[in-house]
Amino acid sequence: MTKINTIGPKGDTFLVHANDYDIQFDAVNVTVAGSAGDILESASAQVSSTSTEVIGILAEETDGTAGPVRVMTRGNPSSVDHQKLNYNDAVQADVQGWLEGVGIVVVNK
Repeated sequence: MTKINTIGPKGDTFLVHANDYDIQFDAVNVTVAGSAGDILESASAQVSSTSTEVIGILAEETDGTAGPVRVMTRGNPSSVDHQKLNYNDAVQADVQGWLEGVGIVVVNK
């Protein structure tokens, strides 16, 4: 008998491991354009060299006008792939520390 896959695998490209898939995402009214893996300083700005904190990682593509989108705001713990995150010009070690502060562990450095 042939196996037919009708549903794609759950998960975003940057997510490596999570104990419970849905618990780490919040619906955030993001007003900046971006794609999955972009790290957000706030709902209106991606992380940059002037950032002092993060709210999480954008989990889906948005043009900034579509209303609430999924943002990974906490871990449980969860690990994400360093190679697939967008740090812009921010200091990566600082950003990773802020993410780890909310339980999101960066791996594959």
